Amino acid sequence: MTMESILLPVLTLVIVLELFLMYLMYIRMKQLNGEVERLSSRMVITDMELDQLTKNIEEFKKIQI
Repeated sequence: MTMESILLPVLTLVIVLELFLMYLMYIRMKQLNGEVERLSSRMVITDMELDQLTKNIEEFKKIQI
């Protein structure tokens, strides 16, 4: 067997394996991107709640004095 007949299937297999791994990484990146979007929307709500809490505390201080 020549070197070419051995290298061609091996390199083809390596390329197919790399394409599969790239596809898996693409899927994982989409999952992580979705998680980041969910967390950022949750943080926006948290910021609004924090602002409301601050306002309520200030109003409570005015009432107590």
